[in-house]
Amino acid sequence: MFKNRILLTCALLVPLLGLWIYQTGVPKAKDHECYQTMVENKQVASSLSKAPTNQERKQVRKDIWFSQDGTSRLHYQITSKDSLLTLTPAGNRFEVVESLKGISCWMQDKLVRDEKKDTLSQQARYFEADSGIYRHTTQEFTAEGISLSLFKLAGHNLPVKPVKQSDAILRGVAEGISFYFGGKTPKFQAKEFQAKMVKE
Repeated sequence: MFKNRILLTCALLVPLLGLWIYQTGVPKAKDHECYQTMVENKQVASSLSKAPTNQERKQVRKDIWFSQDGTSRLHYQITSKDSLLTLTPAGNRFEVVESLKGISCWMQDKLVRDEKKDTLSQQARYFEADSGIYRHTTQEFTAEGISLSLFKLAGHNLPVKPVKQSDAILRGVAEGISFYFGGKTPKFQAKEFQAKMVKE
């Protein structure tokens, strides 16, 4: 009697188990369609992730600090009226490039402390440019249409208010400039620079 019940239960369970295996294990036409849709969506998402992302910004300011001979910190300050920040996927990282318009920049060259007179002073370059590009990943900056001035100023802080161009010790124009922050000090270059000494 007991054996008969076991046989009957097995006879009922085996077909049900076979039906369940067939339903879950054998792909159907709908499964193929669903799989194809998933593959297509993944391809679209992958192609979208490689597209650059842009952000427009106004009144941008960049402050860059670095050491001078390990004793003092020099300050570069780049400002622009408008900028377009672009993030482009490149492998497992992003290339970050910023296109700037209406640029002004202060660059401290040297900080001086006169112990006898107990005064602080600085030598700084100032330039204005029509347009430029700052590459965040490599910390490279290039600009075109340059008017450049060299100043000797009091204190060790960059000016907050505009400085008169008549106070410059040297003025000039350049077709373009570039600098990058590789190593301890920035590497600065001016292309087709024409300068005029204003003050001794």
